Amino acid sequence: MADALEKARITFTGKMASMSRREAWSLVCANGGEPVLYVSHRTTMLVVGTRGWPLLPDGRISQKLRHAEALREAGCPIRIVPEPAFLEMIGRAPHGPAPGKTFPAREVCRVLGITAETLHRWEKSELIQSRDGFYDFQDLVSIQTIHELVRGGIRPDKIAASLRNLATVLPGLERPLTQLRVFAENPDMLLVDLGGVRFSSTGQLMLDFEGRARAKGILLTLDPHARESKEWLELGVGCEEEGLYSDACEAFRAVLALDPDSAPAYFHLGNVMREMGILWAAEEFYDTAVKIEPGIAFAWGCLAGVQEEQGKTGEAIASYRQALAVAPDYADGHFNLALCLEKAGHKPDACEHWFAYLKLDPGSPSAQVAKRHLSVPADS
Repeated sequence: MADALEKARITFTGKMASMSRREAWSLVCANGGEPVLYVSHRTTMLVVGTRGWPLLPDGRISQKLRHAEALREAGCPIRIVPEPAFLEMIGRAPHGPAPGKTFPAREVCRVLGITAETLHRWEKSELIQSRDGFYDFQDLVSIQTIHELVRGGIRPDKIAASLRNLATVLPGLERPLTQLRVFAENPDMLLVDLGGVRFSSTGQLMLDFEGRARAKGILLTLDPHARESKEWLELGVGCEEEGLYSDACEAFRAVLALDPDSAPAYFHLGNVMREMGILWAAEEFYDTAVKIEPGIAFAWGCLAGVQEEQGKTGEAIASYRQALAVAPDYADGHFNLALCLEKAGHKPDACEHWFAYLKLDPGSPSAQVAKRHLSVPADS
């Protein structure tokens, strides 16, 4: 099965449940493949981790999946593979059934110190859901979060309303009280912390440059002045590559505390938000990065990518044009701009960029895609 990785260009998204991102990259290399950071027309396989956010019930990640599927519809040969299938390919398939709901309501009430009537009310409010009166470990985490919020002065109906709002801000979120850190700023405001970035349930972004302490994490200190900006940036990039998004964001925020105009910090915050599927936040960070340093073509390309994934085709076209104004030989920029122009119904303009891409990258698998769009024979 490992032959399936031979010469494959593999991108990972979501946190892997079975191994670190770096270990997964090493296994790809050992089996003849090449790990790549982002989904693009060069990607041949997207491996979706079973931990992290945002998860759909079948374990796929919604926004990244849509990007891969859009490229596949354009003719790019991208396979979308869940983590268990990837493990089978490298001979590491997990064994044993997944744990189910095994904690009875009586035990939940005893452990968490709540009454059966309270638990029943929360069920009726659809804050939690048992299966025949039994709960799993994630349910216990959710119930504990609700209990803490109620003790902090937030009414259950306000919690339920906030979670409904989150469903529109963060589509695809399956268990917000487990997957997010939810806390009360005051009785009228519920905030969530996702990867070290805070926002309200209505989607208002709230950057915290204070560096508040956390119970867990690999950072040795939250005092940004204890390290240099470059050190924090390197630490953040390392955490980003490992899928340690909360730690990565802490490090990038430390960079911004030292240097508020650090385009690389904003760019990498955009990467983290994009990886987690929070495209509106990724767009804000990428946009800030290119405003500070407009001469980085790849940053313009990333901004265009998240705009395109959100259906903002016109804005994506403008951003791709900015990327090509900076770097006319940016092959991926020509390829993606051509796709956007065709989507917007501008076929003649698209042809110009298909030809430009073929001139710059004639030997790639994606060259065949460009030829199909131009109706050029594949062997020409």
